[in-house]
Amino acid sequence: MDKWHKKHVFISGGAGVIGTPLVNSLIDKGAIIFIGDLKPQPHAWQGRVTYRQGDLITLSAPEIADFSPEVFFHLAATFERSEETYEFWEENFHHNVHLSHHLLGVLKDLPSLKTVIFASSYLIYDPSLYLFSKPQSSPTALDETCAVAPRNLCGNAKWTHEQELQFIRKFKPHLQTICARIFRSYGKNSRDIISRWIRMLLKGETISVYRPEGIFDYIYADDVAEGLLQLAATRYSGTVNLGSGHGRKVSDMLQILQQHFGPISTKIEEIDIPYEASQANMQRFITQTHWNGFRQLEETIPLLIAFEKAKEQRR
Repeated sequence: MDKWHKKHVFISGGAGVIGTPLVNSLIDKGAIIFIGDLKPQPHAWQGRVTYRQGDLITLSAPEIADFSPEVFFHLAATFERSEETYEFWEENFHHNVHLSHHLLGVLKDLPSLKTVIFASSYLIYDPSLYLFSKPQSSPTALDETCAVAPRNLCGNAKWTHEQELQFIRKFKPHLQTICARIFRSYGKNSRDIISRWIRMLLKGETISVYRPEGIFDYIYADDVAEGLLQLAATRYSGTVNLGSGHGRKVSDMLQILQQHFGPISTKIEEIDIPYEASQANMQRFITQTHWNGFRQLEETIPLLIAFEKAKEQRR
């Protein structure tokens, strides 16, 4: 029998890009699932999960106590990909800082709770380690001991909640807390650059390209979900990177897309931002989980193209 069978699992942001494959996997494994999300419940989950649509900032301790969660995956968050806007100031506080603090507050004293897995971010690392004024030939491998200096508001919110989890564990050493520092995730129904470009190319549009020399660690959302499940099955507590372990240039992605779409129309845009060159050092993750099934762009881009084509056909 699977270790997740009949286990009570609470997932914030469960209908998101990472949450969806995570929930699907847990349903298949026989878990009992409570999901909170702003989005409507996917039709396929009706009758198979408990679903709470709405702002989880209103979730009360008695409401979640009735469910008696054993494992909490905290995925709910908001972010902006590059430059954060002025309006993001309030959005970040509400959906990242305040929400994370609130959810931990209503869960931390539940006797049923054994494990908390928080979707943190590599944006907490000191950007001087991986942002440069000129293009780089290879990426900087970031490990969990690298200096921390959050890159933006979102990164700061992630770092703040990591500290809250560390604080709570001092008083509750039995509570397993894992902060997975996720790199550049992409996947189905996402706003990520890969998905956006695929949608544009299917319409025959020109895509705008910024910093084609930039190097990022792209990790498929389904692989993030599996990585979180693998971490939850360990006894490890602390921070751990979650990326593919391979930095890829933006130009690599363009070449892969050309293999599927033929010649594509691109416009190289000028932008006043540094060149990124980063990837995850995945040694700690592999040591703890003994799993390294992360897929590369060559394998996942065709999956996303097929997904987007199927979506268009259903419209």
